[in-house]
Amino acid sequence: HYISPPKNGCRYAMPKSLRNDDSFMKITIHQLPEGVHKFEETVRAGELHFYEENHFTSDVHLSFVLNKFGSNIKLHADLKTFGSYVCDKCLAEFNNEYEDSFEMVYYLGEKKLETDEDDVVILSPEEKEIDLSERIIESLVLGIPIKKICKEECKGICAHCGADMNHEKCKCPDAPVDPRWDKLRKMLK
Repeated sequence: HYISPPKNGCRYAMPKSLRNDDSFMKITIHQLPEGVHKFEETVRAGELHFYEENHFTSDVHLSFVLNKFGSNIKLHADLKTFGSYVCDKCLAEFNNEYEDSFEMVYYLGEKKLETDEDDVVILSPEEKEIDLSERIIESLVLGIPIKKICKEECKGICAHCGADMNHEKCKCPDAPVDPRWDKLRKMLK
């Protein structure tokens, strides 16, 4: 990883010294100077190690903005990747771009601050790093669509003959008409 000269603030790739290999995304906050710090990181596909990672075959691109002020660290994170799915209607494989962002506030201090907010985390003053792995995985898992459709106008496959109706016409003969409906059919004509 490289560190480029600061431009308009401080923008650089996250040096290895700010990561810990036990978890794919830990940021060292011990001795982090006050001010705004911008980091970018790419997590290689297959390094995530969670039960739905097979949907994410592309690298996950992450960018972070940490703003340390006093005993607080405000974090803004953006992530971008592609998800690979199989369409629920036509069984075709397709990729979807996935983008998400989240914000967290870390309070470094004794547990004097009480909050029930999910995006506020109270850390011990001795804490040396924050681990974003779970939050990133949570974002990816929640981004997996419940209904995976390749395109809005997908026609699916025929339940009888199996034809992909997006690419060919159904080969089924006209369904036999139930004779019990003949009188109603005559009335409609």
